[in-house]
Amino acid sequence: MMEKREQRPALPGCEDGKARILDLLEEETHGLSISDISRKIDLNRNSVAKYVNMLVIAGRVEMQVVGSARVYRLAVRFPVSTLFPFLPDPAVTVGSDLRVRHVNALFCARFNMEEGEIVGVPVSETPCAVLDLLADAGYLEVAVRGKKDGNGTWHPLEGECGAYVVWTVPAVFEDGDHGAIAVIRQD
Repeated sequence: MMEKREQRPALPGCEDGKARILDLLEEETHGLSISDISRKIDLNRNSVAKYVNMLVIAGRVEMQVVGSARVYRLAVRFPVSTLFPFLPDPAVTVGSDLRVRHVNALFCARFNMEEGEIVGVPVSETPCAVLDLLADAGYLEVAVRGKKDGNGTWHPLEGECGAYVVWTVPAVFEDGDHGAIAVIRQD
């Protein structure tokens, strides 16, 4: 006989459904199918599928094919936001709208800026000359579209502000937005 799970109080929007799924998957370390999740949290199958897909895109949940079933479990990867502060070079993240989402402390120190000056601003409109070069070069647009930047190569950026190399990579953020990370080194 199945034990009835204690339900969280309902919250407006999908955050409640996603939170309930994450709580369940935290307990079920071997993973569950969409049907199993639906039954255990008493949420219709279509909603569960939508929320699970959002969580997979955000990197919070992983899917594995077992026979003919798709099994979902908590991801064992670290979100970008967890690792970003520890990158060894100045770095910036941009969202799908090409607005700066975050800069690490090394970026702020290297380019003598405060995070608040550029977060939320379109890359091409920031007061940072290196970001202007990066916007003009087109590497961010390619990465935001999900294309890999060459074969993991560093690309030159050169202007009045100096000579740099940049490496860009597509990224998916915890809120489901896609974008890019750019790591910048002085050449």
